[in-house]
Amino acid sequence: VITRSNEWTYDGVEVVHSVEEAIEKAKEVGVKEIFVIGGAEIFQTAFAQANRIYLTRIHHRFDGDVYFLEVSDKDWDLVQSRFCAADGKNKYDHTFQVWERK
Repeated sequence: VITRSNEWTYDGVEVVHSVEEAIEKAKEVGVKEIFVIGGAEIFQTAFAQANRIYLTRIHHRFDGDVYFLEVSDKDWDLVQSRFCAADGKNKYDHTFQVWERK
């Protein structure tokens, strides 16, 4: 877990304070794939180092002041895309995509 807090701990959790430190820690313990789940600053820092993106596009317009970075087919290949209609579990139509860096 990446956190700014020097006091935060949780049993069984590796705590680091930067994306770079998280990548180093993951390499040390043999992690093959790292998942970044936010926030905006961490996404922005990690985006440049990402090789694969698992992206869910929710087909609805929400008010907000922070948005995920644009994934361009100039730099990324769309390797999987699956549309899912709204249902009892999901209020909105959405598309799950997997992108890989060219």
